[in-house]
Amino acid sequence: MDLRGGMVTAVHRPVEEQGPLRAGVRVLGTRLGVYEVLQALPLGQWVPVDSLSDRERRILPAVPTWTRVRKNGRLLRLADLPVRLDLLVVRSGAWNDAVGRAGALGPLAPRMALCAPVREEEIDLACMEASFLGVGLAVTSGEGVRVLVPPCQGVPEPMASLHWRLAERVFAQSVRLGETSP
Repeated sequence: MDLRGGMVTAVHRPVEEQGPLRAGVRVLGTRLGVYEVLQALPLGQWVPVDSLSDRERRILPAVPTWTRVRKNGRLLRLADLPVRLDLLVVRSGAWNDAVGRAGALGPLAPRMALCAPVREEEIDLACMEASFLGVGLAVTSGEGVRVLVPPCQGVPEPMASLHWRLAERVFAQSVRLGETSP
């Protein structure tokens, strides 16, 4: 998929329990506030609407009704990530281009730079740069792929809503391509 001006491969797995809820390729759209409100609600637990902030209550009408149940002044979140994003892979011939482009994605999901073999005298520099940016680095060769730096796992809390929005985009694209069934 095209992400921030470059092609990225998203390695993902469907979240099976979201399948029935997602029938008909339901996605949340692009409004970040909707993701933030849903993210603030615990999945599968009733929460009093009065406990929401003023901002969250103002955004609540924009949250699709299929993602939640509202009853007796309480709210139940049904929707969660449609797919688990295991890795975003950026490919390039040169390690510095691949690492730079993967780093520019930000920590929305674990990231991996995949490139041609790195010259022996540049391996330390390439590994330090990748490690500094929190990006994994792997090289291709005749034998397959060799990981030099494993990617950082997890997503920082401030990025959780953006991560969810990216997961929705990956889900929609995978359905369009026939890779995932809703």
